[in-house]
Amino acid sequence: MNEPELTQLLLDWSTIFVRLSMHDFNRFARGGGLSLAQMSVLMHLHYNGPREVMGFAELMQVSPAGASQMIERLVQSGLVQRIESRDDRRVRQVHLTEQGRQVVLTSISARRQWVESLIARLPDEQREAVGQALRVLIDRASELE
Repeated sequence: MNEPELTQLLLDWSTIFVRLSMHDFNRFARGGGLSLAQMSVLMHLHYNGPREVMGFAELMQVSPAGASQMIERLVQSGLVQRIESRDDRRVRQVHLTEQGRQVVLTSISARRQWVESLIARLPDEQREAVGQALRVLIDRASELE
């Protein structure tokens, strides 16, 4: 297979992957009364740990006031908490609560369903080939980060 064909295949796959993942992510967020931005904050905290309130303004590309309001809504929902930094009491870190962690874990589980359904449709030899190819792509893509 030549490079342009492989490039197009990867682009086609990434388009389908993102569309299916975002569809489930959107459905889950809306079903829980959360915006995509709020779910993104929860996911960020789950995968990367606590972050300063103002750090979310940059991450979400919103104003500091907008980030603060979004965090406040998550605090009032019981999904996150603000904790003063031990080093500087003026700095407040946002942490997931247990309830917030459960929302994230449920979201991850919901998003896995379509992937598991796809895998179930593959015969064993295709599963092995896909697994090997994905390991190579993950390794090479990690080098780009």
